[in-house]
Amino acid sequence: MTPAIGGASEVATGIQEALASGQLALRLLGDFAAKVDEREISLATRKAKALTAYLALSDNTQDTRERLVGLLWSESDEEHARASLRQVVHDLRLAFDNAGFEGFRADKQNLALSRDRRRCDVDEVLAAAAQGTVHPRLLDTQRITETLLSGLDNLDPAFQVWLLTKRQLLHDRLTLALERLLPREGDSREASDAALALLNLDPTHEIACQHLIRTRAARGDVGGALKIYKSLWDLLEADYDIEPSKETQELIVRIKQMPGPGEQQQAPAIAQSLHGVSQMLAPAPKRLLISVCAFQASGVPEGMRHLVDGFRHEFVACLARFREWSVRTLPPVWESEPRTWSSPPEYIVEGSTYELNGTVRLVVTLRDAANSVCIWSERHSITLTEWFETQERIVRQIAMALNIHVSAERLRRLAAGGEITLEIHDRWLRGQALLLQMASKDWPAAAALIESLLADAPDFSPALSGLVQYRNIAHIALPGQFRDRAKHPETLRIAQRAIQLDPLDSRAQLALAWTYQLLGRMDESTLHAALAVDLNENDPWTLMASGQICAYCGEYERAAKLSATSLRITPVPTAPQIAYSGAIKFLCSDYAGCCDASREDLGMSPAFIIWECAAKAHLGRLDEARADLKMAMERVAADWHGQQKPTRESITRWLLHVFPIAIRSDWERLAEGLAAAGAPVEGIEFGPW
Repeated sequence: MTPAIGGASEVATGIQEALASGQLALRLLGDFAAKVDEREISLATRKAKALTAYLALSDNTQDTRERLVGLLWSESDEEHARASLRQVVHDLRLAFDNAGFEGFRADKQNLALSRDRRRCDVDEVLAAAAQGTVHPRLLDTQRITETLLSGLDNLDPAFQVWLLTKRQLLHDRLTLALERLLPREGDSREASDAALALLNLDPTHEIACQHLIRTRAARGDVGGALKIYKSLWDLLEADYDIEPSKETQELIVRIKQMPGPGEQQQAPAIAQSLHGVSQMLAPAPKRLLISVCAFQASGVPEGMRHLVDGFRHEFVACLARFREWSVRTLPPVWESEPRTWSSPPEYIVEGSTYELNGTVRLVVTLRDAANSVCIWSERHSITLTEWFETQERIVRQIAMALNIHVSAERLRRLAAGGEITLEIHDRWLRGQALLLQMASKDWPAAAALIESLLADAPDFSPALSGLVQYRNIAHIALPGQFRDRAKHPETLRIAQRAIQLDPLDSRAQLALAWTYQLLGRMDESTLHAALAVDLNENDPWTLMASGQICAYCGEYERAAKLSATSLRITPVPTAPQIAYSGAIKFLCSDYAGCCDASREDLGMSPAFIIWECAAKAHLGRLDEARADLKMAMERVAADWHGQQKPTRESITRWLLHVFPIAIRSDWERLAEGLAAAGAPVEGIEFGPW
């Protein structure tokens, strides 16, 4: 979420003051409230409040009627939902006009809230932190981000998902901004306020606790410092069954060794004695890059390697949720990149595995990319029993080794799936391993595994997302099978259930986005694709898959940006990344780029060949285009799973309907390219399948 941020003068004033005549002031933290020139506006319904808040928090403060219908009336039929939206728009116009606010605009397609004529408390809180000050509301309210649009949680299932995601993103933004206000040494009013605000956001934030402990001790208030430490200890023990970090405990040891009450006149000396600890515990000044190598599994039996692959995949996903660092994955064979003065600090995670007495053992090493010095290494057992706990321990140890704080509250969210049975988790891992191959020979086994998970683990969100993924891509993996609209509503219900179970899982958001795309509901697909990126902006596949959705929906600039970012943070892109990037370039009319991206056999579904084929035709390289089409036809025919015979006509019909392109002109460009290469496209229409 990136709400507009006002200037310093706006921050200094409260929401109670209007900027100028006709300005709309919104309170979104806590109970919703709206004022124009100090006069409160009474909005008739909760939907009217939600719509106003949504527009205020949107990046461009406007959105389409289609998307708003899906967000606020997701369980209603289209006719009723549109009528309800028209009524809400009428009520808003009436309320705003009577109050003298002219910043609300509604036309046949879009609704908008003028950025220049409105302000809200979310902007003010974020702006204050960005300017180095702490807004008073962060000091007098605990867990303030959880109060965003309080009372509107159960308005609609789709809106609830959006709201929970926005609360988490606001929490992350404020945490990062406040952590930057903590000094590497010494103290100030702003630093103490930042520490208090951080503890209000997250009572387990140890860096904030450490700062307050140091400053209290430096002022001679050892009792106050120890009281803060005891509160932290009690909270961690009661709620998480863990102790404070080693660094925090060492800080307390140093404090207990300081002079007694009769020697408190030596406070400057006390502060000096804590200088080393302050340096040791200060937050990292720059954003780091963590590169995760492929885990060596040569010492693990073939039947257990899915544990290694699955653990690494989940481990990378855990790391990517934290915005203190960026994460990328490295291929099995790679060469280190030349480092320059502008290179970010980079640390490399390496893992090697072996089997011992029926258990997979993992040796994890963290080393500095600049000098290859090993700064941390430890052995772990990869067992289903302690799957999530092991991930949590490794993330915590890496954070400590890199001098970055990761709170117990956030680490607990990583282990949210720890209550599922071990057999269910193992079955899910094996299903994911098969799905990632996207090969027709593996599809029956993948179907049996994933379909069974729905019956046996209805509350395991990753399993439900995997089932949605399977249903959404089966027609790509199985040449000749067409998308079946009759099955999409059931898939949608499964995807929505996965989101309700874990709205902060980017995989669930992405699965829901693709489901909406297959249903032709573009506004909702791009909404959830954007939420997936917000939740996991460091994951290359999330970026690429979201970019593909944007390209299908005509958002070419955003699609190209997401695709380029995905490739930039991946030294050796995976086959699906390459395939999707080629499709995105074609849809963005970059035919030469499409050909460059598709210069190798990716071993994926033959359907992906059509992008390069059509691009070459548009570039006038007809002989190459004909050769590509011939290869695609032969590969599809050899692996045909359709009910009709694999004729040139039936194969062409499948190829032109396998991808959910939402823009007619884009589909026509693809069909024209295939026709120029010799495909029989006559009689094939856009849309139906």
